[in-house]
Amino acid sequence: MTEFGPVLRRFRKAAGVSQEGLAGVSGVSVEAIKTLEAGRRRYPRAQTVELLADSLPLDADERAELMAAATRPKAGSDPLPVDVVDFVGRAEQIAEVSDLLSGGDQTPGVVVITAIAGMGGVGKTALAVRVARDLASRFADGVLYVNLRGFGVGGPMTPLEALSALLQQLGFALQRPPDSVEEAAALFRTACATRNLLVVLDNAAAVEQVVPLLPGTATCAVIVTSRRALVGLPGARPLELGVLAEDEAMALLTSAAGRERVERDPQAALKVVALCGSLPLALRIAGTRLAAESTWTVADLARRLADESVRLDVLGAAESGVRASIALSLAGASAQDVAAAELFGLLGLHEGDELDLKVAARLVDRPEAEVEPLLEHLVDLHLLESGSPRRYQFHDLVRTYARELAPADRTAARERVLALYVAMAWQARVKLGVSQAFWYDEQWTAGVEHLEFDEVMAWLDAEAGDILAAARRPTTPRGTLVNLAGGMMRFWIIRRRHTEGTELGELALAALRDDPTCASVFALSRISYHVAAHYSARSDSETAVTHLRAAIAAAPMETDPLNNVACTVTLAQDLERLGQLDEAMELARSGLDGALQVASEIIESDAHFSIGSVAGRLGRFAEQDQAFDLAAATLRRSRPEILHLLLPDIGASYLRSGRPESARTWLRDHLPDTKRSGDNNAIAEHLHELGVAETALKAHDAARLALTEALELIQGSNDDLEAQIRHALGTALSGLGETEPAREQWRLALELYRRCGLPQASELLELVDDGEDG
Repeated sequence: MTEFGPVLRRFRKAAGVSQEGLAGVSGVSVEAIKTLEAGRRRYPRAQTVELLADSLPLDADERAELMAAATRPKAGSDPLPVDVVDFVGRAEQIAEVSDLLSGGDQTPGVVVITAIAGMGGVGKTALAVRVARDLASRFADGVLYVNLRGFGVGGPMTPLEALSALLQQLGFALQRPPDSVEEAAALFRTACATRNLLVVLDNAAAVEQVVPLLPGTATCAVIVTSRRALVGLPGARPLELGVLAEDEAMALLTSAAGRERVERDPQAALKVVALCGSLPLALRIAGTRLAAESTWTVADLARRLADESVRLDVLGAAESGVRASIALSLAGASAQDVAAAELFGLLGLHEGDELDLKVAARLVDRPEAEVEPLLEHLVDLHLLESGSPRRYQFHDLVRTYARELAPADRTAARERVLALYVAMAWQARVKLGVSQAFWYDEQWTAGVEHLEFDEVMAWLDAEAGDILAAARRPTTPRGTLVNLAGGMMRFWIIRRRHTEGTELGELALAALRDDPTCASVFALSRISYHVAAHYSARSDSETAVTHLRAAIAAAPMETDPLNNVACTVTLAQDLERLGQLDEAMELARSGLDGALQVASEIIESDAHFSIGSVAGRLGRFAEQDQAFDLAAATLRRSRPEILHLLLPDIGASYLRSGRPESARTWLRDHLPDTKRSGDNNAIAEHLHELGVAETALKAHDAARLALTEALELIQGSNDDLEAQIRHALGTALSGLGETEPAREQWRLALELYRRCGLPQASELLELVDDGEDG
């Protein structure tokens, strides 16, 4: 092939132009032109060639000759795997990798490396090949590709084997192959030094396998793919490749199965996408399977995938399906690989969305300090994900595989987790200082005694859904269920999670009805008391009264005076809400006497609050004010850390008494006290009551501000309270004449009320638009 320098010199001289003159016309420096004509640089950049060609009087043939002389011979034949025919989506990831490899964010003098990592079957190789083909024209000396076999049959390729393959693609026919990795790597780096190459290192096992294969020049770029997070790969820009977005997943399923069949039942297709976890490998297999089964509908496929016991069978044969792909990720030979594989099956027994480290340690019956590095190793292998410290998630198909590996007898593992739930729940009660004299065993909190209240409550916040799911499981022992409910009682109240508290309490009461001997004799009265509090908060005081009367009957004064008095005071409050004021006042005063007798300042404060609530309903406002001041003062003196739980209740009582101005004054004056607590649920409840008071006084702007702030604090974390706040916010917006925003808030509140089974749903039906289905 003709060299570029002599061709350029010939055309320049034919045009009668000096090197300086050509530099002035083309914008290419004199030094660069001299270097090219002297042959010290044989292959200029395409942009440089274009500038020179445009500055010389060349016809079409001469221009083609100049361009051809500048073209470096490419390395070997096309080594890349065949591009995936039904490749879909990934536009953002393609753009990110392409920009990086094209020098858009490149550090001068440094080889560009992008490391694409993700679970098996997510499409790492397909993405790398697509980008490599798209960018091939930008790398004058071609593309190199090697499958490092990091995860697959036969074991990983050695660095020396990989280097030999790369050198062969570069055209090196070595009479004596290099004896060592160091010698081969030096030869490879030398070969790359004068070349502009894209190197694709696919399916890497580890950083140690990749490092010797890196070119040493910034004229080259590298794409590495691996199921393992290649932490520590020098200069690499990581790209974590997740599953497809729903629309992209649907497109892939449609491509594999056929548009007509998918469009015939789009809802079933969406279910297939969900059951495949939007994993490209699973979607491609599912679509191909559907296309091959002419009698199946998409709904038939969805029904088969819904059966977890055969899901992985549907998604591929033994050596080529999703099961095999996941197994490869778990088949490493290192000590850490083996140790992680040993506990993997037990981890699959967890049924919640997130797996907490403490739960994982109980499942596998090993200390947290041993389990955490193994969980992190599984994250590196993309068999687990971790969105926050000490918390992990399974992809659904990976969890399905893990459960296949779990032991047949799963009782012991689940009982260990239940014991943890009981321990954490009762530790919160112990740290709160609630009296446990009648119903508590120190062994319940074994192993978690060192944890502080805030730490335990944050953990319970995260695990509450899983705790409730465990309680629903028919195999949960009745005694454990009752003890769990007893421990969680105060948590549900403090967090204002009344729907969940009601459900767990009713499950425990049902267990006690079936077997009264399964727990402490004090359990019935205390759980009934707390269940009543939840019903009351859900605006169902009639059911609350029923539970409270049962609680009082189960806790006579002579055997359980503390709970008897507490139930009496609370019963007075629910009777007040039902308008049964005479009995309510009698019980409230009796409760105050009882509180003084049992020396409980918390119940004493509650009794003053009850007296004030009834007095307000009777129009005795001075008595109400005095009682509320006593209630707050008693808590401020004895338990200031829980004062914020009382303050919004007083505001609500003022509102029931027809005193919105007093409610607003009280709530405004005491809002700083509640905010100092840092309890977002209590702050939101306080702001909610303030918003209701402002609305009652036609101060709709102020109401909107308070309610919007309340919503920002708890949105998505407390359905009960969020429903009430949205309901009130809709009313405030309606008062401002903002009809559509108001209806939107009411629609959202209605959805939450229905989800929680709250009676306020019926009230909202008249407020939403005519299209709402009641």
